[in-house]
Amino acid sequence: MSVAVISLIASVSYGLPSACLYLITFIIIIRNRKTFDSSFFEIYLFDGAMNLLTYFAGFFTMRLNKVTCEECLMAPLYKNLDGLLLKFIGTMGVHMAYVQYSMSTLVSLNRLSVLLNFNFFEPIWKRCIWIVVILIYFIPFLNTNVVFNNPMKVTHSEEDDSYSITSPELPITKIYGILIPFMFIANIICVLCNTISVIFISKLSIHRKTAESNFLIMMSITCSVQIVGTVITIALQYFSTSPLVFSILGMILPYSSDGLSLVQPWLLVCFSHSMREDMKSMLGLTTKRSERQLFHTRSFTN
Repeated sequence: MSVAVISLIASVSYGLPSACLYLITFIIIIRNRKTFDSSFFEIYLFDGAMNLLTYFAGFFTMRLNKVTCEECLMAPLYKNLDGLLLKFIGTMGVHMAYVQYSMSTLVSLNRLSVLLNFNFFEPIWKRCIWIVVILIYFIPFLNTNVVFNNPMKVTHSEEDDSYSITSPELPITKIYGILIPFMFIANIICVLCNTISVIFISKLSIHRKTAESNFLIMMSITCSVQIVGTVITIALQYFSTSPLVFSILGMILPYSSDGLSLVQPWLLVCFSHSMREDMKSMLGLTTKRSERQLFHTRSFTN
């Protein structure tokens, strides 16, 4: 069994359950507004949609293409890929890195501000989240338009009988010269926000301290995955002249991206009691909680 096939099987084995879990948590949040009525969950819905786009775009350009031969059933997907759709898919690899790191930073800023002054910041977040998310998605085009406007084509490799999206004239140095500093700054902001949150949480009551600590664990895990992705991206540029190391890092990077894209719903289910209870109810494992039990607090991890 080839490395490409193993990579595809691995991606599907964790990607499909994660995508299903995303959809389940989306449905629960939308159905149970009284329980999940906070700005965090609104950000989670937007963030989840962006993460699913990132995962499936990466799956199409880095996994499925590697096991698609010229006579395979999926070959027409690549043979007929052209025009704006090709440019869009080809651009998303770089573009969504900006979006993901920005969304993680947004979550950290959201939680810190709400911790510091819930009554002031929460209404602002609820009113402005959709505007911020739109900006987060479109502003990176100021840099990634270089990718979009560069000539792209789908090529077939006779050596391993697979497809790939190529852009020979792509100015890699120019693109990553902006992306890497951005990733570095985003990581610093996340770490600073989480550190300040730790200091603030230490002064809370035991009940709120436990709940908010769960959130901090979630953010720390997400931030760690994000930092790993940054290190690998930097290493790829540093070892670009070393074929072996570059190849190994190139194989690891998609898993780092998938981790950042798909870890959120698992963390939410692990650390949110309300989410677990509503999921059990949705799946028919427990009876529906009565309205009087739908006690909403400022922390989503309750």
